[in-house]
Amino acid sequence: MLEKINQYFEVEKLGSSLRIEILAGLSTFLSLAYIVVVNPAILAEAGMDKSFVLFATVITSAVAMFVMGAWARHPFALAPGLEMNAYVAFVVVGAMGFNWQQALGAVFWSGVLFIVVTLLNVRTKIIQSIPDKMKFTLSLSVGVFLILIGLKLSELLTFDGIYVNGIGDFTSHKAIALYLGVGLILILQKVKFRAAVLVSIILAAIYCNYMGLVEEQKAAELSSAMFSGIFKLDISVLWTNPKIIIAIIVLFLVDFYGSIAKFIGLTINTSIASDDGTIPRMKEALSVDGIATLGGSCLGTTSVTTYVESAVGIGAGGRTGITAIVCGMLMLSCLIITPFLKFIPVVATTGALVVVGIQLCPRLEILKKYNKLDIAVSVIMPILVVFTFSLEKAMLAGFGIYLIAEVVKERKFPNPYLLGSVVLLAIGVVLQYV
Repeated sequence: MLEKINQYFEVEKLGSSLRIEILAGLSTFLSLAYIVVVNPAILAEAGMDKSFVLFATVITSAVAMFVMGAWARHPFALAPGLEMNAYVAFVVVGAMGFNWQQALGAVFWSGVLFIVVTLLNVRTKIIQSIPDKMKFTLSLSVGVFLILIGLKLSELLTFDGIYVNGIGDFTSHKAIALYLGVGLILILQKVKFRAAVLVSIILAAIYCNYMGLVEEQKAAELSSAMFSGIFKLDISVLWTNPKIIIAIIVLFLVDFYGSIAKFIGLTINTSIASDDGTIPRMKEALSVDGIATLGGSCLGTTSVTTYVESAVGIGAGGRTGITAIVCGMLMLSCLIITPFLKFIPVVATTGALVVVGIQLCPRLEILKKYNKLDIAVSVIMPILVVFTFSLEKAMLAGFGIYLIAEVVKERKFPNPYLLGSVVLLAIGVVLQYV
């Protein structure tokens, strides 16, 4: 039996062992377990019940990791992405006015688009059409968006609708909860404590409860309520309200390019990647991502993506799908925390949002390679995120600038895939005002 496992997962070939893979799975789990607390807290802001969001988060993540491990045979962990759940809660529902059922419909269609693009084998051409620096700038913009959400929830920035209109109270209890969260994460990560984010959220939640920042609410329970989000998505929103198209496009682009960037970043200089730098079974890995997003929307959660925290398990020696399978098995145990979710207000997660946002920003050595055009785009896009509270407008501006530069500099018809991205984003933005 062990020999068959070794052969199928190529454990020894990749320089690993069953013991290392199990420990790597545990390490990855501890580093991303915070999502089972953060996801329900954030999506509750969109009117979703924490019980069914937790259930959807745990089941979708666990199944996605089982499939990633058993089929794609990669050590990548998957769960609902912070960048996507924040976008759904605060933009699609909060700013654009859709209800959460329609928002899940947008998630569903973005998953369908993800799968179609992957199966049609045009993903390589789409990826190649986007300048490398643009991919990093997109990550930067998403990071700024998460930081902005954290500052909004902690009331360090005040808003008039979706627009920043001032600076809040730096000494308020909500602000202190953010400082506490960020400080704890940075300190615990410094000493390489793998559950740093999860522990910081728990301690920040204790502070919030002590200071009376937790509103009285019904406790989430291990009951039939956990299943109340199943198939409640509204997929008809695509033809009943075309304005949803922009949300579908943004969710797809952020998930698609984000997954590619993570796959490359996680496997570079490891035995997972081939000698020429290519990643085996990339199509399978991307398919898992898309299918999990589609399935998650049916259960009651937002887009599922590969987590950068997979790097913790890979750093611990994980090289095969066994790491992902172990992480998925451990994820199932998280259902027991359901009754305690009422004690964790969304403000307790602001430290995690800010730190994850910072981690999404490109490293300094990458920024040093930027030319003047890259620098201009990397400044314009985050500024647009801050002043419009909009990822789609920032992406339209960034893609559009590169498109114009390609036409002017190369004096030729632009890459059709880049042009297509710009046209889709433009249509989506225009539809918001029709």
